[in-house]
Amino acid sequence: MRSNRLAVAGVIGLASCVFGMSLSASSALSQEVEPPAPWVKLAGSHAGAVGTCSMLDASDIEACYMVRCDAKNGLIFEIGDATVGENGLRLARFEIGRYKETIRLDGNSPDQRTIVLSTHPKLLAALTSGADFATMFAIKAGEIDYSTGFELTGARDQISRLAKACPTKQ
Repeated sequence: MRSNRLAVAGVIGLASCVFGMSLSASSALSQEVEPPAPWVKLAGSHAGAVGTCSMLDASDIEACYMVRCDAKNGLIFEIGDATVGENGLRLARFEIGRYKETIRLDGNSPDQRTIVLSTHPKLLAALTSGADFATMFAIKAGEIDYSTGFELTGARDQISRLAKACPTKQ
């Protein structure tokens, strides 16, 4: 009787192991892997800023998450995305590691929203914390549920260099 229980337990354990391996292999095969988009110095219309940009849905529409220097306000976090104005994005919740905060977004441009980082030092600390990834959830953005994520690889070094060159308001 005891050997039957051991044999049954062994078969169940082996079947569970094989099933688990096949599930993890199939999910790994079905996941789309986007190329990494580390933070770099940006060029073109975003010259002078550092950040990460990615193409949306293989179209010509680009979404950028960046930090730039503003002569009046110091460092500014900017969301550059053609859909932010269309969707009325004014309030967003950021989650970066342990940091979680809902912030009011400024800006009248149809394709950008900004946050003055001197008034949100915890967001600046989170962006430069060494975390790999940030998640942003739109709050009260029209009739849609909008969330996105962006990479933070290299953000600490890029933002630190920009901060050193950015004059602070006195």
